[in-house]
Amino acid sequence: IFARHPVKGRLWFKEFPVRVARITITIIILALLITSCTIGENIPPTLPPPTATQPALIHLPLVDSPQLTQFYFLNENDGWGETESQIVRTNDGGVTWHNATPPAQASFGYAQFLFLDAQAAWILIPSADYTSGMLYRTTDDGSTWTSSAVPFAYGSLQFLDFSHGFVLASLGAGAGSQAVALYQTSDAGANWTRVFINDPNDPGANDSLPLGGQKYDFTFLDASRGWIGGSVPVDNYIYLYQTRDGGATWGETNLTLPAGYESAQTGNSGPQFFSATEGILIVNLVMPSDPGLATIVYRTTDGGETWTPGQVIPFGRPADFYSASDGAAWGGGPFYVTRDAGQTWGALTPDQDFTASLGSFQFASPLVGWALTTNEASDPSLYKTTDGGATWTLIIP
Repeated sequence: IFARHPVKGRLWFKEFPVRVARITITIIILALLITSCTIGENIPPTLPPPTATQPALIHLPLVDSPQLTQFYFLNENDGWGETESQIVRTNDGGVTWHNATPPAQASFGYAQFLFLDAQAAWILIPSADYTSGMLYRTTDDGSTWTSSAVPFAYGSLQFLDFSHGFVLASLGAGAGSQAVALYQTSDAGANWTRVFINDPNDPGANDSLPLGGQKYDFTFLDASRGWIGGSVPVDNYIYLYQTRDGGATWGETNLTLPAGYESAQTGNSGPQFFSATEGILIVNLVMPSDPGLATIVYRTTDGGETWTPGQVIPFGRPADFYSASDGAAWGGGPFYVTRDAGQTWGALTPDQDFTASLGSFQFASPLVGWALTTNEASDPSLYKTTDGGATWTLIIP
């Protein structure tokens, strides 16, 4: 413990622990430096950012420039479309298309369809006498199809999942009225049960959804709650009915137009929901004075219990929402864009003149969207934007 200083010849017990500590610290530091150098040699080099993955192969025949009559994109890559004679499928944003047509001798041009995801789809084809139909469904992106005879020829389709769905079937319209029947399935569409009909000639008719009025479309939020939208030739009235028992009975939803639009007549296709609570309702207005046509979007944050009107925009049809907040509407020259569910809108002028040619459009995100146009000869073309609608590129001439 004690040591004699080799020079001064005295005991240095006070300095010895300090020097030992210094030596120990030096050894530890050197060890750490050596260890850190060794670890550093084993660290892999920084990898470059991942590149975009290539879309999966679709094992179906290619279709060169399909002449689309309708289309629907599930996201920025996966989409479905119809031509007069084909069902087509893309998974690269519309650059290439594949023939996914079911084995049916039919014209598909404007057939009712429902595309649930990239794999599952349903197509409704009416029979020759238009009193019944054939429902085709696929679960493998159109590679194979199964078919089921159904007791309706025309109707709007909605599936909550692959098994559970509804059809609002039209039974004929005239003189401002329309009879409809609602069917429900729990086996992916193989079998259907009628849960409602308002045709007065049917002994099971129920008038909780009136015969009067045109029924444009419907939406179910879950197995119990649903809405039907439409129109009647009445000023200051929004045609919207709701069910809380799976469609067995219906009740009127009372919505009012903003002040200054009391003379407008309206039409709507029912709400669109993005979650159990958030949704929007696009209402088109027809007014006796300029601008003549306008659109207003109502939003709900409580599952359709209450609705709040937004800003009225001129023309505004068609309109498309890809989230509870984000949407666009065609203004007859510019697009109108909203980021707050239609409470406010901003105008955006595209680099293409779609004034006389735009048929439909859809956005899959704030940047990526498609527009289907027709020329004087009714030939369709598909354009795509990747900058939110400012510039458009022709992808199907």
